[in-house]
Amino acid sequence: MKIFNFNFPFLFFLIILVLDYVINQDGVLIMPFKKEHPDLEGVPPNEIIYPKMFDNLVMTELRVGTDPQTIKLRLEFESYFFYIPGYNSDSKIKFDETKSKTYQEMESYIHDICVSKINKGLFSSDYLYFDKKSNTKYNTSFLLALNTDKDNSGGLIGLNLEDSSTKNFIKYNFINEMKRIGVINDYYFSINYIDDNSGNIIFGDLPHNFSNKYNKKNYKELYVELQSYDLTWKLRLDNIYVAKNENSDDKVNVGNIVTGYFRLEKGIIEGTENYRKILLSSFMSKQISNNLCFEVDTQYYFTYYCKSEVDISKLDNLYFYNKEFDFTFELTYKDLFYKNEKDGNYYFLVVFNNDLEEDYLHCVWILGEPIFKKYQFVFNKNSKRLGIYTSYDNTDDGKIKNNDEKKSWFVENIGFFILIFLLLIIICGLGIILYQYLKLKGRKRKAYELADEDYEYTNSNIN
Repeated sequence: MKIFNFNFPFLFFLIILVLDYVINQDGVLIMPFKKEHPDLEGVPPNEIIYPKMFDNLVMTELRVGTDPQTIKLRLEFESYFFYIPGYNSDSKIKFDETKSKTYQEMESYIHDICVSKINKGLFSSDYLYFDKKSNTKYNTSFLLALNTDKDNSGGLIGLNLEDSSTKNFIKYNFINEMKRIGVINDYYFSINYIDDNSGNIIFGDLPHNFSNKYNKKNYKELYVELQSYDLTWKLRLDNIYVAKNENSDDKVNVGNIVTGYFRLEKGIIEGTENYRKILLSSFMSKQISNNLCFEVDTQYYFTYYCKSEVDISKLDNLYFYNKEFDFTFELTYKDLFYKNEKDGNYYFLVVFNNDLEEDYLHCVWILGEPIFKKYQFVFNKNSKRLGIYTSYDNTDDGKIKNNDEKKSWFVENIGFFILIFLLLIIICGLGIILYQYLKLKGRKRKAYELADEDYEYTNSNIN
């Protein structure tokens, strides 16, 4: 009689399936970043941000070479280059290729490249480590900067797009290289701020495919039409207005049908000068007339700061509307002001540039760090599509509350709970098999013993 029937091929398939689920969480590269602040010691109040905080240093790290050396790289939307400063560069933070046994020159030809602070570069390769805690390494190609303009920030991960004039340099693009060596699944990347000064840049997939914090139904995608002279990330803004809330009847229109350029490396929102008076007439005109808010006028820029006694929470909000997304981006006082703890003043993070119209050929806005902190964008470099999660958490400031953290942690790790559960089932199944096997073996042994006793008894009767 068959005591227990267990399908071993099915068991083997189940184990492979579970392991495949866990292993295939790869294909996504998550690199932590931190924002480095400029040295503001001794800077006068009216210059504390302008222009000291125009450029936003968003820095990430990786390790390079045998006996790995830690290198800092800044993230930029204006460049498409991936470069690491070499020993002979002028960068303060650099990679000494002479100390790495695995460093190789991919080409002997030295390129003259007058872009992204590089003057000369050499196509190279070495092992890169993307995780501080892991020894997993990848043989990766990059541009080794041999000669640079003075640059204390380190290397560069450019997140812009190439055009026909840059095809020769596609191999120096970080995302292209990550896809080629199999680190990422696809050409997606997104910027995820955790707090005011740090976050993660996520490469390789849509966030809702690997994190339950994001809901697929709240994800919208838009084709970004790029012109031949300007292959960069941008969004059409069909209306810009100021109001108490999105549905207010007293909206003040600031501008219609302009282009918004995404610039992570800008710590501000930057508009053209012709919108300044329209915006400020409704925004803080009362505070300005009462000498509570003040204009800062530099050679090219206009902006404002307010004294600490101003209740900035009562100021209006700034809205950017896009018809194709059918979505309105709302920036409140939390997003639009920076408080300097040294003087207590609030500095307006919207700057008006005299030269912006001329530089960009038409009226534009630069959408910098404030909008990245508020909204989760996804950039598809391959298809030139832009996506946004219109709602992905339950709080006003984008941070999960304490009572939701436990739930979020459980949801984030549900795959591991499923794995443990299935492994327990497998262990229990193997235990049952072993138990039934030992039980069957015991029965057989007992049957043999009874048979021997019966044989001895029968033989004794015959005698």
